[in-house]
Amino acid sequence: MCPIDGKVERRSVMNLKVEEQRAEPRVAVQFQAMVSGSVESEGTGIILDLSRNGCRLESPLLMLPGLSLELRIAVPGLEWALMVDGADVQWADEDRAGLSFVRIRETERQRLSHVMTTLLARKSEDGDKEQVKLVPFEFQGLEAVLSKDPKLAISKGLGWFAQDRAEFPFRGGSLLNRTFPTCTPELVAALGELVKVGSDREADFSLALLQNYLGSTSIDGVLKEIVSRFSHDDRIMGGVRTIINSPSMASVSGEFRLAEAWRVKKESLTRWLTDERQAVRAFAEEHIAELDRMIVAERRRVEVERELRERSRHEDESGHDDGYRAKPF
Repeated sequence: MCPIDGKVERRSVMNLKVEEQRAEPRVAVQFQAMVSGSVESEGTGIILDLSRNGCRLESPLLMLPGLSLELRIAVPGLEWALMVDGADVQWADEDRAGLSFVRIRETERQRLSHVMTTLLARKSEDGDKEQVKLVPFEFQGLEAVLSKDPKLAISKGLGWFAQDRAEFPFRGGSLLNRTFPTCTPELVAALGELVKVGSDREADFSLALLQNYLGSTSIDGVLKEIVSRFSHDDRIMGGVRTIINSPSMASVSGEFRLAEAWRVKKESLTRWLTDERQAVRAFAEEHIAELDRMIVAERRRVEVERELRERSRHEDESGHDDGYRAKPF
């Protein structure tokens, strides 16, 4: 048997064993995700299937069994990314890994449960068929061409988006993410011009593409352009908030890391207050206040959980909740 066939066979056997261990139903998806906590700190990935207890992740990051990762999963229709505080790597094979959700706050668990209910209902309507989404043949070889011309890339991407918005993140959007791993100034400028002269379709396309760069401040110019033109469109503004509320966690640590990441994002929004456009300034003021509330609530949540852990530890050590410790014989 050739080495390639051997890898395929080992992966098939491994995946079969994992399938047998799953107690929760899963659904094949392709959701963009920000990944923190790997050997290489932070990067991006794609969730390939999802359940209430875990997922399968594809990412160029180095993922080793035993690592605990943090995930921010961009789920279409959610106002901000789904947060998983602890996803332990159960197995890893080349660029894919099986993750088990071991730490997820109750509010996020409820959001995940709602997402799964929706996905499972849709899967049932589709005849319970797994959907495999691959990069179309006609996309192959385009990366090298498009990387040299952001305007051409955006023009092509808009065409793919118009053909099928639901499939765009997994096909054209995925291709553009590989073509532009970071949001370059040239790409930002081209998207900004597109939003200036375009309709809500161009805004929707830009927001779909910006999902590839969650947590990056390089995209602020495009977001401000969208806010300036569509400040009265609740749907589009919801997309802007989704991206802003998915901050970078690479440079923060500790129990309050999410609150700290939101604080950093709030500081970056203060620069919007000097924008010459009134709509941008008004949005920044409103969302800074919203981030303040989110930060306070997150810090309070962490403090309550810490207090509960301390109380539980004390009870475990004493054996009684009144602090009584039995004397040794």
